[in-house]
Amino acid sequence: MLLSFKAENVYSIGNEQVFDFYAKKREDNSVADTRFGYINKINCVVGNNGAGKTSMLKALTFFVWLAEESFYKSKIDDLIPYEPHYLYKNKPSKMEMVFSKKDKLFKLEFTFDEEYVLQEKLSIRKVNDIKYKRVYSCSRKDDSFITLYSEFLSPINRKERERVKNKRNSSLFSYFLNTGALSHLGLNNIFPSFYSNLTEAGRTDVPLLYDCFGISEMLFNNKKYKDTIVGTLKTFDIGINDISEDSKSKFVLHDKDNKNVIDKEVVYFVHGNDKKSFNVPLPFESDGTIRSLSLLFPMMEVLTTGGLLVIDEIEMSKHPIVIKKIISSFEYSSSQKEDVQILFSTHQSLLLEDRSKSQIFLVEKTDYINSEIYRLDEVEGVRNDENFAQKYLSGRYGAVPRKEVEFG
Repeated sequence: MLLSFKAENVYSIGNEQVFDFYAKKREDNSVADTRFGYINKINCVVGNNGAGKTSMLKALTFFVWLAEESFYKSKIDDLIPYEPHYLYKNKPSKMEMVFSKKDKLFKLEFTFDEEYVLQEKLSIRKVNDIKYKRVYSCSRKDDSFITLYSEFLSPINRKERERVKNKRNSSLFSYFLNTGALSHLGLNNIFPSFYSNLTEAGRTDVPLLYDCFGISEMLFNNKKYKDTIVGTLKTFDIGINDISEDSKSKFVLHDKDNKNVIDKEVVYFVHGNDKKSFNVPLPFESDGTIRSLSLLFPMMEVLTTGGLLVIDEIEMSKHPIVIKKIISSFEYSSSQKEDVQILFSTHQSLLLEDRSKSQIFLVEKTDYINSEIYRLDEVEGVRNDENFAQKYLSGRYGAVPRKEVEFG
């Protein structure tokens, strides 16, 4: 479970900014009672356009890639796929994540630039420990590669050390993770499941038609989620009653010369009532239905196995009530798991209504240069019984446009 995340000099974030997911008490089921304190399962980020909401979510997404996949998914001469703040190109970037695994707390720290992971450290703290203890640390500069180990981890052999040394653009943690060297500490991943609709380049939007092909393939191949997804779609009250079992067919798209450009199978949905029904191919459903479906699959995976779902602009093409139903599912997962979390950004102020002060992060750009992040419970004088949506729109909490937009 994610407890906190820090980022400095990444994207629009110049000075260090923090996501702190600790809560002071368990107000409802949107807060998990863990061995390391109360942790918010649902977290919302709001702010003006261009303030830096996406930057912090991108930084977190990039951190997971650097930690889990960089050693095996980057070539030896690749640049590290991120952007430092434009004003601080000559300074290293830093990130830190604190996450829990049952009775253990881990802190993973990276210092890097566009070519090197310059420093890296993994620390551990068990339930009864007062302080963190080092698992390993390493530093790189030019051709030097210095590693320090502890009683928690044995040094790697010379051959593997040279292999890791040469991959300057990747993390040692990702090597350890994929070789199973940390499994004795309960570390096979950071999150059992992780999904984000962001990459280092921004939101991973794909044309809706291609989204339909992906959704159809998942429905064909993952029967275990069918009943849950159909049941969820019924609660959206959009007329879908079932997924057709026998009307799967090719969806053909032609170009101007009447040649087949796309020829793929898509799923059909059953619409209607007890007396009359008809089947509709997924590409002919509404944008909101398609986008909701594309979110339901990773959501089901996170709710089933535990993990983190990161969604930028969750309201896109969806009704606020539908979004609220999706978010509220993280209060009660099907397996009653506590280690499920969702972190989303939004411009839909209605989504603030069901949240507590510690679950709302506000982002604004100070001096039009650096993104600054703060929690609503850090704003002086905010009461628990306030209408957060109304007060936010009024400008009471900040993180809104500085003056009215004028046209003409």
